[in-house]
Amino acid sequence: MDEAERVINIMKEKNVAPNLVSYCALMGGYCAQGRLDEARRVFDLMVSGDNNNNIGFNVYSFNILINAYIKNMQMEEAMGIFHEMRRKGIEPDIATYNFLLAGLFNDGRLRTAMELFDKLQAVWRIPNPYTYSVVLRGLCKNGEVERALLLLEELEKKGENLRTSYYNTIMDGFCRLNELEKLGVIRAIFRGLSCKKLEPDVVSYNILIKGCCQHGLMDEAIDLLEEMEGAGLLPNEVTYNNIVRGFLTRGNYDNFDDAVRFLDKMQERKLPPDESTSELLFELLGKIKHDNVIEKLGPSNLRKEIMGC
Repeated sequence: MDEAERVINIMKEKNVAPNLVSYCALMGGYCAQGRLDEARRVFDLMVSGDNNNNIGFNVYSFNILINAYIKNMQMEEAMGIFHEMRRKGIEPDIATYNFLLAGLFNDGRLRTAMELFDKLQAVWRIPNPYTYSVVLRGLCKNGEVERALLLLEELEKKGENLRTSYYNTIMDGFCRLNELEKLGVIRAIFRGLSCKKLEPDVVSYNILIKGCCQHGLMDEAIDLLEEMEGAGLLPNEVTYNNIVRGFLTRGNYDNFDDAVRFLDKMQERKLPPDESTSELLFELLGKIKHDNVIEKLGPSNLRKEIMGC
């Protein structure tokens, strides 16, 4: 980026005025490298009105810096740029609101995020699908799963263009609560997708399988795996790791054979055990005779992956 700035300086020396695109590109490059002070310096030059080349600014100029501050967990700075944007007479676009909503939710500022969402709905009668995804995820992340479900029900009543991903977000929110009574809600949402002319995807199945495994309902989890494959959906590493962990966390050694059976399937499909699964295996190795476990780990590559030998 130092070279890019040098090129702009050469352009000035040759009386070739850099334009808004040039400066936005320079600012974006600094942001991508995490050099926010340099990006802010370029931004200030653009909006100060003191430059001789009349660079100007637009909503995209502001969005670049807002997004960069949010990605670097500097929410106050992002909000400052947002307020400066309004003072300069630049109207935020939908991308501006999406950036800010995501940042506020991630920062745990639920009330401010929902106030901003209400303002957005007043400006744009129908926010875009990504906005709804951000809000649903944000509510669930902040423990407001029931509120997210109410919002989704409002979208249904309004006849919005619904997506499977919206329902996946709600199901995942309930699943993260790890409460048995919420598993029934997850099942109902999952089975109700077809009534809304939607189909469950791999993520949908993985969430319900995880919920079953959390509560030891392994037969139901296996049935869902078979249903998933019958629907032409290919289980991924998340699917298998959920099932293996379900068997390993049921608290007795008798389930180890079932866990190994799915570990072997993972190995055949070149799907690695994740960190949580590996930790459970190591914990199990500390409780039972190692030779028996190593024997049941099956393929040598899997033994090497788990045991390091």
